[in-house]
Amino acid sequence: MSLPVPYYDDGRGIVIYHGDCREILQQLPKVDLVLTDPPYGCAATTGWGGTYDKFEIAGDKDTTLRDWVIQIFPCPWIIFGSPRIARPSCKAVLIWNKGEHTGMGDLSFPWKPDFEEIYINGIGFSGPRTSSVLSFNARIDSGRYHPAEKPVELIAALMMKGPLGTILDPFMGSGTTLRAAKDLGRKCIGIEIEEKYCEIAARRLQQEVLNLG
Repeated sequence: MSLPVPYYDDGRGIVIYHGDCREILQQLPKVDLVLTDPPYGCAATTGWGGTYDKFEIAGDKDTTLRDWVIQIFPCPWIIFGSPRIARPSCKAVLIWNKGEHTGMGDLSFPWKPDFEEIYINGIGFSGPRTSSVLSFNARIDSGRYHPAEKPVELIAALMMKGPLGTILDPFMGSGTTLRAAKDLGRKCIGIEIEEKYCEIAARRLQQEVLNLG
């Protein structure tokens, strides 16, 4: 079985495939780093009204998709997750401090849920030794392309310490990982099951390269 025709290909190593990653991943050539924000397995939904009211994430009932990707790709990986769900076996855990732009959570509880976890595994990571707490403000609802969107600057900071070579994001969403890769001159493959997000990602990638240092 051959790979489907790319939904988007900039001719310089940034490629989007539209479809189910379980059908596409096993046809891909070798990649050097998986950097992704998979379904966490916590059946998350939004309920604060607005654009993403009652939004649900496909495959988020359990960690099956996350664990499957880890198993089939032996390369290093950086994977986002929820502190409410059992962690995968990994080398290190980083904390993303999301700042003030987070959900309200349980209003009867006197602490706000304003962080997520990032799991690191494999070898080949390098760069300046910095804190394991990464502080980047979450995107506000009115500025998001996707309700679970991560800041480009956060993804870029992680990517810059990862191994060189081709990056894979099998749960691409609105294309933040690919946008960061393009800005850093890296090669990246993204897969997304919902076509509307493939379209959004393609539009983001057509914008000029940003300076991420």
